[in-house]
Amino acid sequence: MKAKLMNKQTPDSRILSRPGRRRRPRPAAGSAYLVTLLALVVMTMLALSLSLVTQSELLIGSNERTIQRVFYAADSGVAIATANALVAADYSSKTIAFPEPDSLLGVEYEVELSAFFPLLNAPCNLCQINDAGQYGTKQYFKNDYAVTSVATRKDAADTAVLAQRAVRAVVEIQPQDLSVSAMEALGDPTEVSKIKL
Repeated sequence: MKAKLMNKQTPDSRILSRPGRRRRPRPAAGSAYLVTLLALVVMTMLALSLSLVTQSELLIGSNERTIQRVFYAADSGVAIATANALVAADYSSKTIAFPEPDSLLGVEYEVELSAFFPLLNAPCNLCQINDAGQYGTKQYFKNDYAVTSVATRKDAADTAVLAQRAVRAVVEIQPQDLSVSAMEALGDPTEVSKIKL
């Protein structure tokens, strides 16, 4: 019985075993290969476009961070000029340089401050210190000053400017004594040219 089962052939095997006859390919043969190849091409294009978008977003974020750092460096220049005027009565222009924190590339900032330029010197009518007889006879004023702070981010090796930002501000100080040293900037044309409102 075993011998009969082994000799038994299926209809398909008889077709293949007959000489001169070929098996016809099915109409869907090879379509799985094309579908797979098409899916692979589509997924590769998606991956490349995602990579491009990610890279451009990283560059945009890096530029935005640099612009913000330079802006805050310029803004701190206005605060430094105000502090120098209030504490040390120093109204002159100055340049401050400092390295970028945690920079491995040797990047540094340079903040150029204009003179603390007087715009308005008016009596301080609302200041209690000017009430007659209460605090003495000394007159105090309300003073408005203009200051320009220009921050520059530079490469320390070749001093190439990487970013630059200017902040212009009008600072009002009251009550304040009238300062003669604040008026010195009025006579210097180079200091006057630094003030841009």
